[in-house]
Amino acid sequence: LMTAFSTFRISGIVPLIQQQFNVNDAQTATIRTSSSVAHTATLALVWIFGDVFERRKLFLISVAAWISLCLLAIILGSTSFVIFVAFRSLAAAAASVYGVLVPVMLADLFRDRALGVALMCIAASELFSTHFTNILNSWIVTSGVPWQSGLVAGPFLAVVPLLGLACAGKTFRSVERSVQRRGLGRSFTNAFSIFSIKSYVLLSAECSLRMFFTRAFWFWYPTMLFSAWTYSPSTFLGLSYTTFLTTDVPLVRSGLRISGCGLICFLKSWRHGTGPFSIRKGFARAYPIVVCVGASIKTLAYVAALLLLDVNAVTCQVAIFLVGLGGAANLNLSQQMMLMVVPSNSRAAAVALSRLVSGIVASPSAQVVGMVSDAIRGDSTLPYDRFHAYQL
Repeated sequence: LMTAFSTFRISGIVPLIQQQFNVNDAQTATIRTSSSVAHTATLALVWIFGDVFERRKLFLISVAAWISLCLLAIILGSTSFVIFVAFRSLAAAAASVYGVLVPVMLADLFRDRALGVALMCIAASELFSTHFTNILNSWIVTSGVPWQSGLVAGPFLAVVPLLGLACAGKTFRSVERSVQRRGLGRSFTNAFSIFSIKSYVLLSAECSLRMFFTRAFWFWYPTMLFSAWTYSPSTFLGLSYTTFLTTDVPLVRSGLRISGCGLICFLKSWRHGTGPFSIRKGFARAYPIVVCVGASIKTLAYVAALLLLDVNAVTCQVAIFLVGLGGAANLNLSQQMMLMVVPSNSRAAAVALSRLVSGIVASPSAQVVGMVSDAIRGDSTLPYDRFHAYQL
């Protein structure tokens, strides 16, 4: 929660950072670019060497490093933009390490329904951070408080759970039991051996393609919505562009919450053959079937939202709600299934590689869609042509 809180805060206080360091947009963007490079490089290292070290110690060290580097970026970088960017990049690298280890350690500590609930809490914390951060950022930018106040809260508050974990008893220490000591040479063999697990390869491919589409859609959706609102305002029932746009994220989150609340109980009953939804004595394919159904609903809802955006705004919002409803299964179960199909001593490598590949595949998504829409639209600048180019 604190990591997501700190990460999302940086984009909301860009005007204050530009005013503090007197930098332009291109220079400001190096904050995100350098952090992305550090994140990608760190994931590659965790993929190869992540399962060599004891997870508990590596987790505590990486969290402590993230807190220290974030605070140093604020203190030492208050007068130098280069120093600020450098320490933020190193902090992003540290966050990437324990970002991989968190779901891996949860898989060591919990099983089945408990693991699903734990992973769902992680996803919920990120959703909560985005919503709360937007509110707080708008206040910081307009109230005249120091720009550092938008960055110090996350790492400072993270000290409390870090101390709690450092003093934890045998429960937290049990994450080390699944680690098998091996040399650095064997770590290379282990890192590439996960490619032989077909289920893992398919799950990683699905995650990469899903992230490619999701990033492109939500990057261009405000522009597409504005084009439709410009040439056909009557479709939006008198609502302003801002009002219509700000309802989309709450609708998706509402769908995620409604679907996610009952999903875990239903799956436990179906998979283990107990409770009101049991069909037979256990059903191992319950998870992938539910994810496939949810993904199908989500896909159809995305198509409906694209087709209905300039036809009926209310129906389009219903489709956006169904995007969240269908996406809950994928959000809650994809990572859990990945942790279930790989050996326990290769989980860190599996999670790091999946995130690495997904990030690389999804990086050019907005540019690809922009190039295709330019080719379809040609030289026309009319809102109608722009909208239909994005739609296609």
